[in-house]
Amino acid sequence: PLIFGRGWCGYACWTAMVLDLLPYKTSQNGRKNWGHFRYVLFALILCFVAGLFVFKVDNLESIMFYTFIIGNVIYYVVGIALAFHLKDNRAFCKYVCPITVFLKATSYFSILRVKVDKNRCIECSKCVKSCPMDVDMMDNSRKRVNGTECILCTECIKTCPNDALKL
Repeated sequence: PLIFGRGWCGYACWTAMVLDLLPYKTSQNGRKNWGHFRYVLFALILCFVAGLFVFKVDNLESIMFYTFIIGNVIYYVVGIALAFHLKDNRAFCKYVCPITVFLKATSYFSILRVKVDKNRCIECSKCVKSCPMDVDMMDNSRKRVNGTECILCTECIKTCPNDALKL
């Protein structure tokens, strides 16, 4: 993550791969302020797994296996339901995915980032509109809006009419 930020989410996440098959390539309703839910979910999962080890539960392997299967089914159901409800394929990634708890913190400092050449940019905002994660690509600072959400999908770079964006 210190090198690629959330590149995992754009190229290797199997949940996102399935969600990207849905019809909503970009957010239709704008971004919601639901990002705190991922931290609650992460804490619950961490407590559950830690509890299994602390209390030395019998059949730990079976419980972990079935929890993994059930958890993935829930991921897909919630992800697909959120995508259709919010008309946004990446809604699960933006608001629910607990993996991003680690990735967001380190992606702030990532080396590989999308950068804008202000001299070439005509401020048409096509890059911002095409971004599935609603990142403000027109700001090079590390404090840009949703900057830690960038999944390096390069949709913004592809849609820029003036080639003002580069990795």
